[in-house]
Amino acid sequence: MEPLLTLEQAGQLVGMTRQQLYELTRSRCRVRMAHPIPYLKLGKCIRFRASSLNEWIQKLEQNATAA
Repeated sequence: MEPLLTLEQAGQLVGMTRQQLYELTRSRCRVRMAHPIPYLKLGKCIRFRASSLNEWIQKLEQNATAA
């Protein structure tokens, strides 16, 4: 099983700050996004899978080139 990433680790992977990434997990932001960021909530902790983040980035890239 693939390890789960913290906000800091996921931020380094996608090139965002911890706060920017946290904002993308908030419900009001997720409603506005065509492709919401994939994350898991374990109690009060937010975690990410690297493979899910890579897929999310690919979807964003596809959406950007289609526009």
